[in-house]
Amino acid sequence: MPRYFEDLTVGEVIVFKNHYDVTEEEIIEVASRWDPQSFHTDKKAAEESMFGGLTASSVHLFAMWVGIGTRDKRTEPIAAVSALGFNNVRIKHPARPGDRLFVRSEVRKMRLSNSRPGTGILETYNEMYNQDGTVVLSADNAFLVQCREAVA
Repeated sequence: MPRYFEDLTVGEVIVFKNHYDVTEEEIIEVASRWDPQSFHTDKKAAEESMFGGLTASSVHLFAMWVGIGTRDKRTEPIAAVSALGFNNVRIKHPARPGDRLFVRSEVRKMRLSNSRPGTGILETYNEMYNQDGTVVLSADNAFLVQCREAVA
């Protein structure tokens, strides 16, 4: 059974149970299509860059973050309807081949939607971090969540 708007509380921290394993092949594939910088697409050039090796592009990091949250394996997923926006997205550390990425979110604000009856707006602060606990990406986001009454 999903967790509805009424089941969530301000200050609650959600640690997603699944993770994402970053691979060299995927870094190169995604970057070749969407962000073809040499430090994302060429192993040798990346080693000679300021990064000292391949790093995942920002668009790839964003996709991994969203993917971790939407593929969460919890028994009670959040009854999300739609993303409303993303703010203060920060790339804080490179993600590299072999990294295992995790996400935690803190509920910062909640209110019922004025324009979409039966839904609430949830605002969260999120961090995606690697196996060492180093934050790779942080962002604020807002999304619509179903209210229990709307489903009943």
